[in-house]
Amino acid sequence: MTGKKSWFSELDDSVNRKIRFADNSIVCAAGIGKVLIHRKEGKKACNTNVLYVPNMRSNLISIGQLLQKGYTMKVEAQTMKVFDSKNRLILKAPLSKQRTFKINISVIKDKCLLSEVKSENWL
Repeated sequence: MTGKKSWFSELDDSVNRKIRFADNSIVCAAGIGKVLIHRKEGKKACNTNVLYVPNMRSNLISIGQLLQKGYTMKVEAQTMKVFDSKNRLILKAPLSKQRTFKINISVIKDKCLLSEVKSENWL
């Protein structure tokens, strides 16, 4: 989940959900969609079912949802590694001082390009 609406390549803002955290606080999602990211080896990856939560300052990834999608995790030496169904490393995150795993991602921003034919001589 993220509060950065500009990150979404697709967003269905008709989806509204309430999310309860461990401290019983509740935030409301104002949409769900897809976020495209650059992977370290240069390939693109699409994160689906990402919730848009306005005013959220930190981004969160659900380990439970990753497990449901077939990913596996290995935590050792204060580092978490996430592997896909083919056992390829897709994420590596060190343990922070706040005892969370921080990840740096590079989001692909959509661009809309427009072309215009000024002369049809090339046809």
